[in-house]
Amino acid sequence: MHSLYQNHHPWLESLLRKRLGNRDDAADLAHDTFVRLLRSPVPQQDIREPRRYLATIARGLVTDPLLQSVVAAAL
Repeated sequence: MHSLYQNHHPWLESLLRKRLGNRDDAADLAHDTFVRLLRSPVPQQDIREPRRYLATIARGLVTDPLLQSVVAAAL
């Protein structure tokens, strides 16, 4: 998990910050995405495309309909 986080967290947070226009929301959503990944039944070694997988998790975490459409369009 450490290497996955280290290799992809900066990318995910940067992407979310650019798309959402808010550093705090991007940081929260990136954090929540990795928490969800930790709880996932999918073994980390089975994740072939980590950025796509992380983007899918982030998209699913958004509950505000307006924010959800922004994230979905961004990812």
